[in-house]
Amino acid sequence: MARQEEASQIAGLFMLAWPVEEILESNGISYDQLHGSITRVAASRETIYSYENTVVAEADGRVVGAMCAYDGADYQRLTQPIVDTLGKDSGFANLKETEAGEFYLDSVGVLPEYRGRGIASLLIEAQCQRAASLGYKVAGLIVDEDKPKAEALYRRLGFRHIDNKDFFGHTMKHLIRNL
Repeated sequence: MARQEEASQIAGLFMLAWPVEEILESNGISYDQLHGSITRVAASRETIYSYENTVVAEADGRVVGAMCAYDGADYQRLTQPIVDTLGKDSGFANLKETEAGEFYLDSVGVLPEYRGRGIASLLIEAQCQRAASLGYKVAGLIVDEDKPKAEALYRRLGFRHIDNKDFFGHTMKHLIRNL
């Protein structure tokens, strides 16, 4: 699991997985404001991107990858600190990425210079093992339809497409895997 002092690094890694330009535009904020907000959320307990929900990969003495995951039934409660920070009119207030009954794998990010080394696969497997140990039967995630390499990775790891979701104006494929 991640450590609280890694919050800034975790935030930056998660943001690598997001359509950041759309988020910034829809919320009228700067990259630094978004990074600061996500860093505060990552450093907090009981939040969507909390260090408590996050596994990290380290190489060369630094954090090079991160992935958070949590009970889909807790999505709205865990997202509330972001909504409180960015406002109820923020795009975050209206998102519905996951649902009850699934352990949701959220925001896997790997530094560009460390991609292609199997780090994302290790993070996903670590979270799936965590989910199974907690008694979950299904893990889910969303992937941007414009990211076929990411989708191919998820499919290699046993995920299958079940429906689509809107995420800041992007069509995302909702994939699940039985644990």
